[in-house]
Amino acid sequence: MVRFYTYLEVYLDDLHKRVSLSEFEKHFKKPHQTAKAHLQEFVKEKILTLEKKERFSFYSLNKRNPLLREYLALCEKERLLDHLEKNTLFRRLYEILSAHFNKNKVLLFGSATWKKEFADIDLLIISNDKEIKKAIDEFIKTYSVKIHVVQTDKEHLTESFIMEIKKQHVIYNEHDYFIKELYKHEL
Repeated sequence: MVRFYTYLEVYLDDLHKRVSLSEFEKHFKKPHQTAKAHLQEFVKEKILTLEKKERFSFYSLNKRNPLLREYLALCEKERLLDHLEKNTLFRRLYEILSAHFNKNKVLLFGSATWKKEFADIDLLIISNDKEIKKAIDEFIKTYSVKIHVVQTDKEHLTESFIMEIKKQHVIYNEHDYFIKELYKHEL
């Protein structure tokens, strides 16, 4: 389902890109006028900037707008809700992990974020909490899935790993934290 803030999703892998109106149409499978109306709202709110070249319209994020982080957080939360709505296995994983959210920051990444058929589930967990690992091991036994866990602290996140995560991810909790870490050099 495409909701208002979902339109910002096309920027989550690269906050610097310019996106044409036709790219929005293709990505969201929405008519030209529907996409344009939503994008105009973002331009009006100064979240997006509009650049016209001949008959083409290009939209970019306005990184000078201090509210951009909040809009990106809303977009990330919509992505999470959409992901959980489409897949009961991930909804169950989320429910189990949510008992540990007060001590852990959790992000799903890799092919399981968008493929129906995937080899394993990749999780990034920022903490040194051992209890969440026990919950994941129990989930693996119960549902017979492979889960690859990267459990670390923020100091050990490399730039190359962050770049990889930005390509395909769903933030499970602490959206503001992850937006700050993923886009710290861009915002």
